[in-house]
Amino acid sequence: MTTTILRIDDGGLASLAVDASGPVSARRALGAELDAAADVLVLGAADGGTGPDRTAAAGFLLALTRRVVVVPVVGGQQHPINVARAVATLALLHDRRIGVAAQDPALLGVLARLWESWPLDSVVADVEAGVYVDASRIRRIVHPSSPIGGPLTVPVAADDTPPTLLVSPGRGAGGGPAAAEPTAADAGDGVELVLDLGSIPLWRRGRPARDGSGPARSARRVLGLGASVPVAEGVPAFDGAGSAEQV
Repeated sequence: MTTTILRIDDGGLASLAVDASGPVSARRALGAELDAAADVLVLGAADGGTGPDRTAAAGFLLALTRRVVVVPVVGGQQHPINVARAVATLALLHDRRIGVAAQDPALLGVLARLWESWPLDSVVADVEAGVYVDASRIRRIVHPSSPIGGPLTVPVAADDTPPTLLVSPGRGAGGGPAAAEPTAADAGDGVELVLDLGSIPLWRRGRPARDGSGPARSARRVLGLGASVPVAEGVPAFDGAGSAEQV
């Protein structure tokens, strides 16, 4: 089955916000239209840009829709911890229908490590023993491009982290998404897919629609990815006294 991927640029996102400011019926109709338009919506330009906060736009679109996967393109103007926390929160709220894309593979590597820093299954929630979480499994991340230590303040399922996509400006519009150089394997740890952004058609009102029904599927399933594999183990975040400087 072919996966349909479309892109919404910043102008399109602004137009959608206006269109969704009307009655509830208009928002429902817009959500149904987006669900029928594509399997994946990529938000923004290749460089991450200085435009609107596309993670906020992703939350807006996920709230409107029921099945489409949303992938915001982020850049250096957003702090990696803010991006990681926002995307992890949206994944928990919306059936894990979100990934993240960037032109900088190092940024994707930091995000992937942050999502590993607090595994969801470390939450014990043992009321009788008075243990909320197995603190030994919360890790401080290590990445050569960033002094960020973490851990992230949102637990993430270790086998279902948000997919990370490296985007390229591409070689001009074509018939559909195509892998661009480098490959994900060449790009380094934390990059799972590479997309030629220039070959992804823009979404426009009135494009031919597909069947937008069916159950929601996670971003990993829609993009043909298996369970996520840890990028790096990191170091214990709460060894010793667990002082602030250790975290």
